[in-house]
Parts: sequence; structure tokens; C-alpha cells
Amino acid sequence: MQYTRPACLLAAALLVSGCKIGGSGGGSDNDTSPSYSATIERTTYGIPHISADTIGGAGYGHGYAIAEDNLCVLADAYVTFNGERSRYFGPDEQAAIMGTFGTPTNLEADFFFRFLLDEQLDNFTTAQPDDLLELSAGFAAGYSRYVEEIQDGQHPDRHLDCRNAEWLTTITEADVLRRLVALNLAASSANWVEEIAAAQPPSANARMLRSLPSEEPEIDSDRFLLGREAGIGSNTFAFGADATESGGGLLFANPHWYLLGVDRFYQVHMTVPGVMDISGAAIMGAPMVLMGFNDNVAWAHTVSTARRFTLYQLQLVSGDPTSYVQDGQNVAMTPVEITVQVRQGDGNLQPVTRTMYRSEYGPMINLSGLGLPAWGNQVAYTLRDANLENTRAFQNFFAWDQAESLDDFYNITREYVGIPWVNTTAIGRGDPRALYSDITVVPNVPDSMLATCLVPGAGEAVMAVAPGLPLLDGSRAACDWQTDADAAQPGAFGPGNLPSLFSRDYVANMNDSYWLSNPENPLTGYAGIIGREDYEQSLRTRMGHTLVRDRLNASDGLNGFLASSDNLREIVLNSRVYSAERLKDSVLGVVCDANGPEREQQACQILGSWNDTGNLDTVGAHIWTALWNRIEDLDLYATAFDADDPVNTPDGLSADSSLHDQLKVAFTETLADLENRNIALNASLREVQFYLKPGEQIPQYGGEGNEGYFTVLRNSYMHIVEFPDGEPVRAFTLLSHSQSTDPTSPYYADYTQAYSDKQWLAFPYTAEDIAANLESSIQISE
Repeated sequence: MQYTRPACLLAAALLVSGCKIGGSGGGSDNDTSPSYSATIERTTYGIPHISADTIGGAGYGHGYAIAEDNLCVLADAYVTFNGERSRYFGPDEQAAIMGTFGTPTNLEADFFFRFLLDEQLDNFTTAQPDDLLELSAGFAAGYSRYVEEIQDGQHPDRHLDCRNAEWLTTITEADVLRRLVALNLAASSANWVEEIAAAQPPSANARMLRSLPSEEPEIDSDRFLLGREAGIGSNTFAFGADATESGGGLLFANPHWYLLGVDRFYQVHMTVPGVMDISGAAIMGAPMVLMGFNDNVAWAHTVSTARRFTLYQLQLVSGDPTSYVQDGQNVAMTPVEITVQVRQGDGNLQPVTRTMYRSEYGPMINLSGLGLPAWGNQVAYTLRDANLENTRAFQNFFAWDQAESLDDFYNITREYVGIPWVNTTAIGRGDPRALYSDITVVPNVPDSMLATCLVPGAGEAVMAVAPGLPLLDGSRAACDWQTDADAAQPGAFGPGNLPSLFSRDYVANMNDSYWLSNPENPLTGYAGIIGREDYEQSLRTRMGHTLVRDRLNASDGLNGFLASSDNLREIVLNSRVYSAERLKDSVLGVVCDANGPEREQQACQILGSWNDTGNLDTVGAHIWTALWNRIEDLDLYATAFDADDPVNTPDGLSADSSLHDQLKVAFTETLADLENRNIALNASLREVQFYLKPGEQIPQYGGEGNEGYFTVLRNSYMHIVEFPDGEPVRAFTLLSHSQSTDPTSPYYADYTQAYSDKQWLAFPYTAEDIAANLESSIQISE
């Protein structure tokens, strides 16, 4: 099928240059050749394979394909990133179901994105190379083409939630770049949307009523998590030649990410001859692959523990709450007046204006919700965000898309130091090593600074709930971030002070720090702002290393003692529950009584027979989950954590009688709660746990990381990749939430069902494999 814009069609079927949508794409004003052209071939589960002769054409095909699949979600997001939600949806509704910027109201989101993105966009755009701008402009053109087709009445049964909405508009290159800037901030400023939007100096008659707190603040630790919620993270394994059956590298990528909203993954394959042949996942709206593979390298990401920002306490000038004192000098904050159009109940628009402020460090922030003092007459707080100053992130990703070897990949990482908030693992063709890297954008705050620059009292309170995050003294320039000689940006660590490791056996990360990327070769000696060392690991981390150990010592019941693509696809979805493996039998020995109530005896029998996995047809997993959620914070263990045995400790159930009493109460309460919710004790997981997919009821295996599941409910995009000698890259993939967010699409839930069935897709990478799995093909140009 050949698509053309009706308004641009000539008798000779030529496309005129005047129909081009803004941005670079090739072609002069008098040139009748298309500015953008792409072929989009869809294979199983709707995966688009986009081929084009130019980078702009690849972006064009990507923009069109993702609009076909996710138009309403993307259109809604562009409203958000432009700070216009209140104009269309009113001020008070929640701005997102879930996502990297949390769930603020529309009005708070509008002020936040206008304040931070408007100014940063110019700096970000100016810093981008031509190829990235070309890709972004092409993406905007492809997306806009599909929007115009919808507005022209085409595709009449699709995108019913937005096809007639006034907020469905075409976009420009600037909209694509705004989305990238917003994504850059996911682990920093975007955690503080409401606090930044609400930061205002005190009114004159209220200033004297504000004072420093008399006690240390109580701080909610969830405020410091990406997206302000638990469960966002990832797993990854990368095996070197000494640990694989093939004698080459083997990589597993497993982000635990958003299942709804614009921050979902989108699987795409883009080919530009002589430039790139890259497949993998983009976060929706990003025009390049962010985690993927080509014929030479493959990589994966997990959310890093490193902090991307610091807080500063400012000492205010007496009588002037918008100025502060630094080294004895008065420094005025910069006011920024922002007006947002707000839809009223009668449909009319009314302007709402705020004057927002930034210090030399960055935006002012209201931390009163965390127990710190409100902006008053003595102190105020500001935030410096390393990723607001980072213009290299997507240059780094796009260069990776084109990497030719593992050494090339690593050199790109060290050159750009642009990755904003994730660890990376990688393998390369013909290379016996596996790579772990947290060479990322981190504020240069060495531990030696904390002795003199951490704010007494409040600084320790913040660090207690957010390890590594300093609250610094803004009254002295000596507390400004330092800069390494090899740093890619002022105030950041250079690659020489950031952790990385090559290994011939394996590296892994399950969202704990860099320390145990390989338990036999721990990484140590790095600044606390990057992560902790010698500390208790999560149960999910311990499960991950246990899965690898059991494979390499042949104790997992599978053939052989090395990793392969075949056995790894089984291992990573086996849904073992580490907490149950370590403690279930001991807990049952405490809570089960042969003379106890019949319902408790039934539960004990079920749990005793349960195989300690969360697979669909197992019976008992849901009881253990409910019980574990009640007991996990108790002082459970007989053997304390030992930094010399971090994978196996803490361990064993304590013999403390008061603990045993608590366990018995928790068991009784667990069974009562299940009964109140009409959940049968003998139900299989298939009957009680379903995928988060509106309009569908697809059973889901696995559980939460706090129980020690490696196979978690937030699994999203997954790939297992290897490079067979003399053959093209071999990859198997899953996308648990499917490609499309449009319920009318055939690709809305098909991949989700495949995930539920544990049916990995043998990814069609070559032209021959694409042809053998082809479901549709279109050519578009303008």
C-alpha cells in the first residue's frame, strides 16, 4: 500500500516540497523529491521495521508508526510537556495515571513544565548535532502526518478517545525535544513537580510567623523514588564467554517500567543503510532506541542508585526573602513570570499567573511537606539538577544505536558521560567480556565535602531516608559541586571516578548499587552520592545472583552448567520466590498448629505443598504474598547481614518468642483478610492475578520484588541477545503491555497474551526474516 497526502497529490503522483512539515529532511525549495520517505513493515505483534535512506526518514517512519499505535497517549503527553493541561482539561484533575513525573494536578504540572522546560529547551536544542535534530524533525513530521490523516477523516474506527479532540494537534521538532528534556529529569526535578511549582516566598505579613523547626523533620522516603513509587526498576544479566555455552556474550534486559501512559516502552526497528540497523525499545516519544541491539552490540538498563541532584539550604537576606547570602554577599534570585490559561467550569479560559524563582543553583523548592521549614524569612531551599545541565543524554543513546563493537560502545559511554539515570550492561560480537557501567551524570560531591557542607540536623535526616542525597549549605561557594578534569560537564564526576567493570563470567544489576555487579569482584571506593557499599541487598538482588549461581553450579534442575539463550529464557520467567525459599518452612513451623482452626490448617497444608514459585497454576503463592506483606518489616532473621556473604545473609528465622507471637497474629489476620475479600485459599494465581490492561483480563505470573521475586509484575520490554559466530544477531523479545494503547488496535493485547503464555518472540532482524513474518507494509513520503 502506498500512502500520500491527498492535498499533495499531483496528476503525475509527484509530491511537492511545499507539503513538507517543518524541520530538516533534505530537498531544496525547488526540489520535487520527497523531504521524508520511509517503508514501514510490521511483523508479529505489530512491531514496525522502518527502513529509510536518511536519518530523517527513519524518524519519519517511527513517528508515523507510533502515532498509529498510540496517538491519544502521545497527544495528551504533548499537551503536558507544553504546560497546557489546564487549558484543555481544567486545573484540578490528575495530570497522569502514572509516569516519571508522578501524579500532580494539571495546574501544578503546567507551571512546572513551563518553568523548567521553556528556558532549558533553547540550551538543549543548540547543543544537539545535526543528525539528532534531523531524526527529531522527521519524527515530528511522521507523527503530524498521521494526525492530519485522522483530522481528514481517515482511519475512521481508530483512536476514538481523541480523534475529534481540540488538543489533538500536529507537532514540531521542538515538541520532540521538550519530551526528551522532560525524560532527562525523571530521577531528579521530575520527582518534585508540586514542590517546585508551589515554591513561593512568604507574604509580608506572614514572614515573621515562620521559623525553623525545633525538631528534626520526618521525611517520606517515597518522595525520593523515580516516579515517587516503588516498583520502578529493572533486572539485567550480562554473561561473558566463561559462563556461556556458546563461548560468546549473552545479554538479558528486563526493565520494570510503566505499563500505562506516555512513559511506556515502544518496540521498534530502524534501518538506514550504512548508518544504523538498530532494534529495541524507545520510551514513547523518544525518536531513537534507548535500549536495544544491532548486529554488533546489545545493551540493557536498570535504574541506578546514584543521585542526580542535590538540595541547597539558602540563608536569606533579612527583610528580603528573594535574596540570599553567600560568602557575605547578597545574591538576588531570578524571578520568572509564567501565565497559564485555565479552563473554567463554563468552558471559558482565565489566565493564572505565578512568579517563580530560581537561584544560581536552580529552581526554588518548597520542602515543607517533608518536614523542612517552608520558605520563610530565614531559610529557603533550592535544587541543583545535574540533568538540567546535561544536553548529551540522547546523543549518547543515538551513538550507541550506531556502535560497532563493545569497545566502541564503552568509549562512547566515557566520551559523552551523558546517560542520565540508569546503569548499563552490554555485550559485543566476538568479545568475551560483559560490561557493567554506572558512568552517568552525577553531581561531583565527594564524601570529603559532607563534613563541612552538609546542613546539620536536616542534612542527616535527609540522608537517613535517601542515602547519598546531600542537603548542602548554600551560604558558602566552597559547597558548590566540584569538577573533575575528565568531566563532560562542569560540576559532574568524570568517568575516572564512576564505577564500571568488565567480566568474563557475568555482571548483573537488580537496582541495588554498583557494589555487587559481580559478587566475586565487588566495586568499592566510590562517592556515597553514587551508591552504598557493604550494605544489605534487596531480596530481588539476592534472587538474581542466586539464579546465576544455581545455573553455573548446575543446581537449578536444567541441563548443563552454563548459560544459554534457551535456558535463560526459562530461568528469568520461572517466578521463584526468594523469601519463601529461605523462610517459608520455618515460618510454617511457628504458625501452624495441628489443633488449630480448620481454615489455618488448610492454609498450612496449601503452603506446605506450594513449590515456592508464582507461576500461573501454582496454588499458595497468593497466601504467601499476603502474609509476607504483613511480616517483612519484622525483625525476622537469626543470622545478621554479613558484608562478606552478602548474597546469603541475613538468613534463618529468629527464635525470639515475641517474633513468633507476631507471626501467629499476622497469619491469622492474613487469612481473615483473604476471606473478607472472597479470595479462596486454594485458588491458583491464574484465578486471582491479572495484567494491568484496561478492558482485558489476562492472567499474570510473578510478584513483587519485596518478596524476592525476580519475575515481577512490572516487567515490560525484555530481550535476550547473543551474537552467533558467522550469523546475524539472534534475539528473543517480549513486550508485556503490547505495542498499542488503542483498544481498537489488533496490537492492543496480543503481545500481552504472549507474555502470559511465556511465548518469547524470535525477533526477525534480517530482511529475510522480516519478509517471512510480514503482516503489513506501507510506504510513506512527503
